[in-house]
Amino acid sequence: MIRVLLIALCAAAAHADCSVDKTQDGQLVKLPGDAAVYLVLDGCRRHIPNPATYNSLFKTWDCIQETTLSGLICTCDAVTNGAILVKTASSATVYLLSNLKKRPIANPETFNAFCFDWPKIQTMNELTLSFIPTGSLIKI
Repeated sequence: MIRVLLIALCAAAAHADCSVDKTQDGQLVKLPGDAAVYLVLDGCRRHIPNPATYNSLFKTWDCIQETTLSGLICTCDAVTNGAILVKTASSATVYLLSNLKKRPIANPETFNAFCFDWPKIQTMNELTLSFIPTGSLIKI
């Protein structure tokens, strides 16, 4: 119990100079002069590992905002290399498949606010998708 508390305190101290800001969710950001692109999700910056992953999720590179303020948002787990958007043939629910979880996207407004790209949604077998753990809802 004490060890868990110490780990939590150390993690909090490591992010003392940043903030979790859910009002920024859905933004794609980068720092000026830095090639790294981040998706803000759950109030955290999540690194998008490469152009192929970016291109499999988002409409255009014009969605990215260059801002120094993005450096103030805490960094969390990166988006998985090869992350994709998926759904089944029998359901309208779209999921972000990343970090060994499928995260449902709440509605078309959220999907569009995140600059996700409708034509990039892949259809997955229902049984296969059912074996992937479900993560928290993505919602603006």
